[in-house]
Amino acid sequence: MSIEDLRIKCRELLYQALADPSQCQEKVQEYGNELEESIYTLYIGHEKKYRSCIRSKISNLKNPKNLHLKKLIYSGTLSPKTFAGMSAMEMACEELRDLRASYTQAGVQEHQLPQRADGVQTSEIKCKKCERFNCTVTMISRGTLFLPGWVRSGNPDEEMMTFAICNECGEQWYHSGWICL
Repeated sequence: MSIEDLRIKCRELLYQALADPSQCQEKVQEYGNELEESIYTLYIGHEKKYRSCIRSKISNLKNPKNLHLKKLIYSGTLSPKTFAGMSAMEMACEELRDLRASYTQAGVQEHQLPQRADGVQTSEIKCKKCERFNCTVTMISRGTLFLPGWVRSGNPDEEMMTFAICNECGEQWYHSGWICL
């Protein structure tokens, strides 16, 4: 299949995805042509990326949860060039965006080291980096953090791990030999 045959087929698929009985067929075809041209311009010389982008636009236009896309298109708010450059996240419905954001936030919180506010400030520990006695010490459960393999090599019976942060320079380390992270 030549590139021109591929582009014609992609335009037809875009027309079908954009089709709406309440809209003028000429307007749908005009928008479809401009959209296909914009996608082709973005991925000129990269047929695989071009096809992937076309598939993504078609599936998002056909998705009943993404009716907002067609509304934006028919109202004239969303230009073909802008729509062509939209990522999957930008095309997603509000519900999916919120769900992704909550998963991302939960994942970040689960894998972050504890903040200073969670620990106890002490002047008994000296920082190896700045040599000051202003640190925060926190006890954390080993199972709640994503830690490198060398951290987990300690005694498996240890439920908690003592973690320290220097309040002056931000140096971080944990109790097993006070190894700096």
